[in-house]
Amino acid sequence: MSRPYERKTDRRSREERKYSVRAEHRAQPDVDLLAELLIRFALQETGAGRASVSEPGKAALAGIRAQT
Repeated sequence: MSRPYERKTDRRSREERKYSVRAEHRAQPDVDLLAELLIRFALQETGAGRASVSEPGKAALAGIRAQT
């Protein structure tokens, strides 16, 4: 037993709507810090890839190379 459709709100047409845009001025990001973080993350991923070498001898060699 379904009820007939009844509109619950009176919606405005697009022409009647009022749009506004608000700008929020925020401090500029520290570009040097962001660049440093990006480099650190890239080096961490590269290091993690090298550490996951399947042969133990190569993994030890990769660890020694990373220290130098």
